Amino acid sequence: VVLRTDDPLARRDTLHLRDLADRRWFQLPEGTDSLWRAYWNGTRSNGTRSNGTVPTDGLRDGPVVRTVHECLQAVLWNGTIGLSPLAHALPDGLTSIPLADMPPSHLVVAWNSTNANPLVHSFAHLAAATYRSAP
Repeated sequence: VVLRTDDPLARRDTLHLRDLADRRWFQLPEGTDSLWRAYWNGTRSNGTRSNGTVPTDGLRDGPVVRTVHECLQAVLWNGTIGLSPLAHALPDGLTSIPLADMPPSHLVVAWNSTNANPLVHSFAHLAAATYRSAP
């Protein structure tokens, strides 16, 4: 979870969803896949409903964001929280704390193997190299 460094929870080694039940989370735009939205808002993990301490509809209170930059700004300016990959670099003033009760989100890159476009193959190789070397 991404928090401001001055947040009292930012000093912990790990967090649980119940620690964040009363917080405002940044929201993905309407029309975003409901399972994707629920995962990134900590309201459902791998299709399993939560224990009732957080909403199960994938919706929380908070500002709508469309880019990673907007997500980070929502945390910095409003004290909103949200999820981010652990390997994602954060600006000064923000920190990320692992959620102990959230399964990892796996990156999957798929493409038509008959497509000879070198940009497609280059992207796939860069993505694989980047995430293999992530801590």
